[in-house]
Amino acid sequence: MFRIGDFSRLARVTIKTLHHYDEAGLLQPSHVDRQSGYRYYAASQLETLQRILLLKDLGFALEQIRELLHADAETWARTLDRRRAELTESIAADQSRLLRLTALQRTLDDNGTEPPPVVLREVPAVEVYSVRQRVPQLGAPMQALFEEAEAVVADIRSPTSPFTIFHDPDYRETDVDVEICIPVKHGAHRLATRIVPASPAMSCITYRGPYEQTSMLYSQLLQWLDRSGMRMSGPLREVYHRYGADQIGYRLPASVLTKDSAEYVTELQAPVTGV
Repeated sequence: MFRIGDFSRLARVTIKTLHHYDEAGLLQPSHVDRQSGYRYYAASQLETLQRILLLKDLGFALEQIRELLHADAETWARTLDRRRAELTESIAADQSRLLRLTALQRTLDDNGTEPPPVVLREVPAVEVYSVRQRVPQLGAPMQALFEEAEAVVADIRSPTSPFTIFHDPDYRETDVDVEICIPVKHGAHRLATRIVPASPAMSCITYRGPYEQTSMLYSQLLQWLDRSGMRMSGPLREVYHRYGADQIGYRLPASVLTKDSAEYVTELQAPVTGV
């Protein structure tokens, strides 16, 4: 048998680590001298220690390792398969982050300035009163649709921000297939509504100022997606967090309103795959 100091040198672990594994119930000394308190380990325990170190390196928690040391072959196989799936998912997520980081670096190199931040997040489902129509151009025709819709849902409106869904496959400013959406309180009415489904991965750019920026930001978003190895999986959305409104036949909270287009706050959203 080996004293703990010799065993630690042979196994290339610290004495502190051996004490820790003893306290965790993973590897207890083969013998402890009652008088001196010296701990001794058998040569056969080297194999157990190496297995503990391997499992720890593979990311298993000490509690999982303790269970595996006494597990049968079927449990071993099932646990390793599960860990393999976890690592595969983690690697894919890190690869996606690396691509997005590279996209950010390239944008900085191209422009020499900080780009509009693109954030990936989950967007929940929302119940809306919507009107879909092809309009000759952006601006006044869409404003008129929003004014009419806001008046219709005045007494059942949700505080969630209104938005537009652009159903054309690419962003355009004339002859546009738009769906204006006003969030409403769920199930509290008989008005014809629909549920805009959730998006598990939505790339988002929030910007301040007039709507004329949208075309440029959409182009930047597409470049970012391309550099990140992702692609759009649905129509573009434009969410209005602060905006102007006539408020004829309805009233909105003052906190979301402004008459100055420089103070508008808008979020461009594009659902993506390849995350």
